Amino acid sequence: MNYPYQIEIPECKFIMNALEVKQLIKNFNRREVVRSISFCAEKGQLLALLGPSGCGKTTTLRMIAGLETADDGEIWIEGALASCGRKVVISQKQRHIGMVFQDLALWPHMTVYENIEFGLKANDLIRAERRKKIETVLNKINMQNYAREYPTRLSGGQQQLIAIARAIVTEPRLLLMDEPLSNIDVKLREDIRQEIRRIQQETQITTVYVTHDQDDAFLLADKIAVINNGILEQIGIPEEIYSSPTSLFVANFVGEANIMQVKIIGKDKVLTPWGELVCNTKGREGKNAYLFFRPHQAVIDDSGHCYGTIINRDFVAGGYKYRVSTSGIEFKLQDQTRHDIGKFIKFSIRKMDILFF
Repeated sequence: MNYPYQIEIPECKFIMNALEVKQLIKNFNRREVVRSISFCAEKGQLLALLGPSGCGKTTTLRMIAGLETADDGEIWIEGALASCGRKVVISQKQRHIGMVFQDLALWPHMTVYENIEFGLKANDLIRAERRKKIETVLNKINMQNYAREYPTRLSGGQQQLIAIARAIVTEPRLLLMDEPLSNIDVKLREDIRQEIRRIQQETQITTVYVTHDQDDAFLLADKIAVINNGILEQIGIPEEIYSSPTSLFVANFVGEANIMQVKIIGKDKVLTPWGELVCNTKGREGKNAYLFFRPHQAVIDDSGHCYGTIINRDFVAGGYKYRVSTSGIEFKLQDQTRHDIGKFIKFSIRKMDILFF
């Protein structure tokens, strides 16, 4: 079968993969919400599914967990086929997956110990084995003194750690996390993010982490898959996603960026609103292309080859963010020096790329 949304992805080494998703498709009410998505996660990796709300990332996660049935495509877990199209080969329970939901789903009438014990009871472990595993996991998350507390008496961060402990105590093949930090305030979020990374690295449980928050993805993930409107736009290590976007959506969505269409007029020469600029055109001529640079890659400088008028200024984290207009085109710049709105400035672009979408 030919799929209209296929993209090329790096070839996966089969024996190294804890998870492999092939051409996954899901429809709701005749609308395709997951469009032939393919990716893989190596054993011990944390893979982030990053994208805006409603892009299909949670639906993808639920299909991996067995909570939703795909309309087409395959899911492989540690080399075993879990589903093929609408046929479920391995049931949800037999997939041996741990999940951390957005709302945590802790039982308020159970103590911390009992919440963590629930999955172990379902696996028919004897009491002594359950106690040993619970003590181990509580020590791992530094919550050994809270075993007899109830979740409602814990802070939001502590509840988050208990939800993670409950998910990993059964030593799952995969850990799936769906926007686990979305309801936590910014300062606490930083602390819990570090704890999640530490626990994942220590346990080496292969993890798929769904988020719309770019900080979560870039600070936690070994690999990021950017999803938009049900399509996998790009997959790679964080540095690749940030520095070398392969689609216009990724370039605009990830971080702050300046993107403008330019014309290649010769070898390593492009025509811009500021005239001709020298930039690596990658051997292409006569093609429409995009000039791409990040705000921090430009510097306001009287000897600069670019120019414009400041139309907005914001003070952020010890520096300034500017919006600059040139011939009706707006750009974002960062600088440590304060300049007045309305001022005509010159600036240099220290690092710029020509991208072809």
